[in-house]
Amino acid sequence: MKRQLALLDHALGALRRRAGRNAAIVVGLAAVVALFGSTAFLAEAMRAEYRALAEGLPDLTVQRLIAGRPALIAESEAQTIEALDLPGVRSVRPRVWGYLFVAPIEGNVVVIGMGARDDADIVDGRWPERDDEIVVGSGIARLLGARAGDQIALTATEGATPVVLTISGVLDARTAALGSDLVIATDTRARSLLGVPDAMATDLAIDLARDEEAAVVTAEIAQAISGARVIDRQLLERTYELTFDARAGLVGAMLVPALLALLLLAWDRLTGLGEAERREIGVLKATGWSTHDVLTARMWESGLVALVGSVAGVVLGYVHAFWLGAPGIADALFGWSVLHADLALAPAVDLAQVLAIVSAVVVPFVAVSVVPAWRAAMLDPDRLLRGGA
Repeated sequence: MKRQLALLDHALGALRRRAGRNAAIVVGLAAVVALFGSTAFLAEAMRAEYRALAEGLPDLTVQRLIAGRPALIAESEAQTIEALDLPGVRSVRPRVWGYLFVAPIEGNVVVIGMGARDDADIVDGRWPERDDEIVVGSGIARLLGARAGDQIALTATEGATPVVLTISGVLDARTAALGSDLVIATDTRARSLLGVPDAMATDLAIDLARDEEAAVVTAEIAQAISGARVIDRQLLERTYELTFDARAGLVGAMLVPALLALLLLAWDRLTGLGEAERREIGVLKATGWSTHDVLTARMWESGLVALVGSVAGVVLGYVHAFWLGAPGIADALFGWSVLHADLALAPAVDLAQVLAIVSAVVVPFVAVSVVPAWRAAMLDPDRLLRGGA
């Protein structure tokens, strides 16, 4: 232990003697690790956010397919499912929703027909009480500069005359992940905007008593309703997690060249030992240091540089992701939609990812720094002191 402490003390002294070069390397390592760390932190926070939000989704969603594409489904199919008397089904409710292009924001919004609501705490204002009132998401309100009491003109899917509607409320920012691009209207108004006839619905939402019943209920519904497609919430969760992983992996792959360039630069700087460093190794060998001691001291020196750079990078990545909103990376992970959610993600850190990122930097860096020291330590001390290569 005393020997290792002595070697560590020598390594700290070497770091002080070459402070300028080591500081530049630390800055470079911190920058690369910060980019990787910010991407990993943001992807993990998005996965955690979606897992929390998915709890409010229906366990099963039943759609009708025509020519392989979703089509309107008869509301009477809800009674068909209820008539099956499946013990795992708690409720079946038709839903009316769809996409509507809004010219002022040059993008689509999601129009949803609502029933009675009692969660007034998520609305700045109140829920629609008349057909000429709507609630809009925070993203729409932000782009239009609108607030409760303002009016907005929407053009129905099958109409040319805009309909002037009053904004009765704006969804709270806490709902941004799902509600940024929502327009919530009465069921009658939603049907008129989307062109959905009476007695028809966009899909059927099914709540189950137990998640384990999903496979059985899905099979029964597929047999009872011709052309039905049943979407399992658990499968949807896995699909979104894979999507987040793929996007984070793509961004990470784009950053790999930066890491390789840094390691190449470190290799170039560290393989060319200066005259003073070779003389220092010669003095150490002449005073009784073994090759093992020289390499251990060099590993301590390089390991400390890499560790400080990595830790600084992880901290900077955390600040970049959760304090600054991950500029430059968030758009790649959130998508490029006009109305992508302006999220304030709750910090979520996967320690395994942090260790993987730190290891991917520390291990190669220490390896490339030990090689030149080993080559010099194998030479005769007298040759090193005389300036031989």
